[in-house]
Parts: sequence; structure tokens; C-alpha cells
Amino acid sequence: MEVSDFIMKIVFYGSGNMANAIFTGIVNSKSIEPENIYLTNKSNQEALENYHETLGVSYSYDDEELLKDADYVFLSTKPYDFLKLAERIRPFITSDNKFISIMAGLPISYIRDNLQVDNPIARIMPNTNAHVGHSVTGISFSTNFDPNSKQEVLMLIEAFGTALEVKEDHLHQVTAITGSGPAFLYHVFEQYVNAGTKLGIEQSQVEESIKELIIGTGKMIERSDLKMDQLRKNITSKGGTTQAGLNALSNHDIEAIFLDCLNAAVKRSIELAEADED
Repeated sequence: MEVSDFIMKIVFYGSGNMANAIFTGIVNSKSIEPENIYLTNKSNQEALENYHETLGVSYSYDDEELLKDADYVFLSTKPYDFLKLAERIRPFITSDNKFISIMAGLPISYIRDNLQVDNPIARIMPNTNAHVGHSVTGISFSTNFDPNSKQEVLMLIEAFGTALEVKEDHLHQVTAITGSGPAFLYHVFEQYVNAGTKLGIEQSQVEESIKELIIGTGKMIERSDLKMDQLRKNITSKGGTTQAGLNALSNHDIEAIFLDCLNAAVKRSIELAEADED
């Protein structure tokens, strides 16, 4: 069964970068009619009007109308704005509303306590690759999420990428590996461009070449059943230029660098969660 087999109303509280990636991904997937996706934010009506014109989504500032008959409500505000939002929408929450939080660091228990409801709540950690239908989204469900609703949410997520269901405590690790992952990879690509320009080639040429290199390599990974280490071995001739470059890379502990990076991100995710619970 496809998501498009369901007629559902989806509401986004917050229309920032991550929410934009999600609802744009859903619209582009053509899995749900755009007019059944409702957006709202604190005050930027111009942005909502622009999304309405370009994507066909709906928007409103009427909380009662937004939550009426809403199947899934995405909580996509900044974490520090959540308490004010919870107080504002609390009187209008119905038993039909199931909540999906993309607010980093806020546990399900904290969200439930402040909404003062026992409705099903899920937490997801997507990344901005949802814009192109390739987000890897970690998800954790409250215990009262029924199997059918779980399946709907998973299919909804798959409209803009793939879903990875984990225990809530493991969302910190998912945040580090995939949520922040695009930024880490962009940084690596930046350094590759910088190194390439030092070989004497024009920066614009290097940037365009590496962009195509990244796209092509990604497609090779996507279309092949081989693991990445085998793909690497397949293009590494003994005694050749690729082997020489790999030998130079092996003089540096790249795994340790990435482990430091991921541990720092996990640590910060935990710190933010603990700060919000205080």
C-alpha cells in the first residue's frame, strides 16, 4: 500500500529549513495532495504564501482549524520555542492528532508532559537530503503508537528518503551519523576542492569536476550491490596512481578523525537534551 492510498491531513508547526526539506520532499514525491499539507509559523506569512504559490500547500494561523481532523502534526519549531507553542495549541488538540517531532534533543516524555496529552508521539531525525528524496531518517515511536499508524508514518518518511527505526536513546547517534552527516561530508568535499586547486587547476574547474565526481560516485554506490571497500578495490590497480594516493591517505588516521567528529556531535546532542529537560 502506498502513502497516496491514504487521505490524510498533515500539519507543520514551523516552516524552517528542515521542515521545508520534509514537506518539499513529500510534495515532490506526489504521495499526498499538496493542499492536504498545512503550514504555519510564528509570523513569516510571506514565506507561507511563497510555499503556497510554488508547492500548492495550504497555510493558516488558526490553531483550532489546523488541528481539527489533522492526522499527523509535525512539531518543527526551534526547541526553545516549544513551551510557548505547547501552551498555545494545548486547548485545540484532538484525540485524532498524532505528533511527529523533529525538534532536536527534546524527549518524547518531555513533549508529552508539556502538551499534557496522551496522544501518540514519534521523534524523527531527518537530514536536508529530504529535498531530493534521499534523507536517512532515524525514528522512535511512543509505546502507544498503533501498528497501522506506525506503518503510515514509515511510508510517509519513505516519501522523502529511508526510515531507520531505533530506540529513542539511540537518536543521539543517528543525529550525529546521518542528521549532521551532510554537513560533515560537505566539509570533506570543501577540503578536497581546496587541495585540488593547489595543484594548479582553476578553482571553478575543480569545483565542477568534484561535483560531478561526487554525483557519479554516489550513483555507483546506489546502483551496485557491492560494498564500498570492493568498489574501491575494483578501481585500484597495484602500483598505480590510485594506490599511491591511498597509501598517502593511510598515513593519516582518518577513522579516528571521524570518530572524534561523531563523538563530539553525540555529546552535544545529549547536552542539549539534558539542558531542555532541566
